[in-house]
Amino acid sequence: MIKEQFIRNLGIMSEADIELLQRSAIAIAGCGCIGGFSAELLVRMGIGKLMLADPDTFDVSNINRQCAATHLTVGQSKVEALSQHLLTINPDLEIIGFPEGVHADNVDRFVHGADYVIDAVDYFAFPASLILHRTARAKGLYVTTAAALGFGTSVLTFAPDGMNLEQYIGIPQQITPEQAQELTFPAASYSKQLPSYATEDKVAEWLGSRSIPTISVGQALGPGVLVSRLILHLLGRKQPPVVPDYYQLQFED
Repeated sequence: MIKEQFIRNLGIMSEADIELLQRSAIAIAGCGCIGGFSAELLVRMGIGKLMLADPDTFDVSNINRQCAATHLTVGQSKVEALSQHLLTINPDLEIIGFPEGVHADNVDRFVHGADYVIDAVDYFAFPASLILHRTARAKGLYVTTAAALGFGTSVLTFAPDGMNLEQYIGIPQQITPEQAQELTFPAASYSKQLPSYATEDKVAEWLGSRSIPTISVGQALGPGVLVSRLILHLLGRKQPPVVPDYYQLQFED
């Protein structure tokens, strides 16, 4: 029996599709921008289980773009605040929280039982992304990620038998998470064309200050594309393009 809240999904998806999503689990590393909006879209689509990881708390500067960031959630754990928000959408949703974030000691538990992995790890926590990608790949899981580029977005999907993260961004295969401490996911790897204001000097300045300008629309566009591709793949309707191919939507020069 399909729950009443998912009735309007019928016609686009079949009852069998919705039932499959109810049995599916998605591991989302990062509960801020891309991760938060992706989680909400997945829950509204009918996904039955989420694993959520993020070591951070919400602050006022997050309110301009992050799903569960409000003046009421400032100071709260992102995992806890997002979980409470999602449970108001679907009280039957199963959530396993990892408020300590993703690291070498818990990544196996984090992706256990997952059907898909979303990498929404903060740009400045690259070692966690590296650990996540390596573990997912070893378990035969696809990893998808998105970047907000001002008024646009880029979405990338890594196949377990395709190009890996190290190859894609051009770092040594043998690099350890400790050696990757100073690395960030390079913006140019998301796109062949960045907005005109994202000059090389500006990007270096933003990375140096650990503060990258970003707005809500790009953070919503990315999850919209990411979740669409993920759901179509889960339902067996369409295989997503995998890196080095990617999808970009850009509304500005």
